Amino acid sequence: MAILRAREEGATFGAIAEAAGTSSQAVQEIVRRHGPVKRSEPKTGVSDPG
Repeated sequence: MAILRAREEGATFGAIAEAAGTSSQAVQEIVRRHGPVKRSEPKTGVSDPG
């Protein structure tokens, strides 16, 4: 999850790989397989017209 969250927040594959002690190709594969992080918190700035 930390890899996916870091990527979502804009960290490069290389920076994530260095921090995780793996290759950037491995990081890319993790992101590809597991996709974007699904957040459970509500989005800010969305008003309810009701």
